[in-house]
Amino acid sequence: MPAKTITVSTSPIVLIGCSSPGLTDFLAATLESWHYQVEAAHHGTDALARIEGANPPSIALLDMDLPGQSAVEIVWEVRRRHEERRTWIILFSSQPRNASKDRAGTGRALTDRALTNRAEADRARAALDCGGDDFLVVTADTADLRVRIRVAERVLALTSRLQKQSAELRYHVTHDGLTGLWNREALISLIFQETDRVQRMKTPLSLMLFDLDDFSRVNHDYGYETGDRVLIELANRFRRHLRSYDLIGRCGEDEFLLALPGCDLDSAILLGDRIRESILGRPFALDHDATTLTASFGVASSRGRSPLIVLREAERALAEAKLSGKNCVRGNRPEGLVAAPLLIAGIASSDSDIG
Repeated sequence: MPAKTITVSTSPIVLIGCSSPGLTDFLAATLESWHYQVEAAHHGTDALARIEGANPPSIALLDMDLPGQSAVEIVWEVRRRHEERRTWIILFSSQPRNASKDRAGTGRALTDRALTNRAEADRARAALDCGGDDFLVVTADTADLRVRIRVAERVLALTSRLQKQSAELRYHVTHDGLTGLWNREALISLIFQETDRVQRMKTPLSLMLFDLDDFSRVNHDYGYETGDRVLIELANRFRRHLRSYDLIGRCGEDEFLLALPGCDLDSAILLGDRIRESILGRPFALDHDATTLTASFGVASSRGRSPLIVLREAERALAEAKLSGKNCVRGNRPEGLVAAPLLIAGIASSDSDIG
């Protein structure tokens, strides 16, 4: 299953990025009284490292006056590196001391208050323009802080659900529902990307199309449920034995397509015979019975050409394998179809990777 999602625990971690010990202690005590886990960073670089870490905090409270790397710079950097919201970032400033001493009725007091409000408005705009999620003026009254934290929790929970649903949708759109392998459309798209890469790197790429021989017999004799279990086990065997960068997808009921980066035609032909011996040749459980499978293989080499052309060549090679009596490998070279060479002794060991 793909996908990173935001994890919001029952006790979210809140990071406080602030250089003032007194303000940090006040915020930490307040948040802990609300049953949040609290961490503190007194320098901008430390706060950024924590947010960029493997297990980032759910919420970060960053002082606009954070030294080293400013809060605005931190947010710019985080948003540049990550499209998804890993951490809800609230930038804050503390209420200036003279703002709490309201000398009402004097022109100086009104002027100071207007300048303070304008400065806070400018800071709020800067906080949101850089990609911050919220802006807060911290005062002795913690009601506003609590509201902002609760809003952050709700948004993160909703985002987590949406990301999970989106990841599940992408998975089902690109993967075969039974085996979990790539479906044909997704695999062809990946092969196009791989073809672009091998063109740049000047490395080989082979496509292998194989079709299980007489698989309908398994469905007929043992039922479709048993046949599905065999296909699932076959997919699991491929996952265990193929290289991590090999691509395999299910293209039909019993037809599969392999893309083999770094594998030329001769190597791919040998690999097809090893698959016959190491994967298909091992018994599959069928209720109280067991059977082995055979398959016919068609192989073609990309050499940087369009995957659709190479796939048609592999289809022709597969058709030739079927006409040759099945359970064999045929490769499509420019000079014509060729049979698989004889296996070298010991090459088809079932205990070793086949990639």
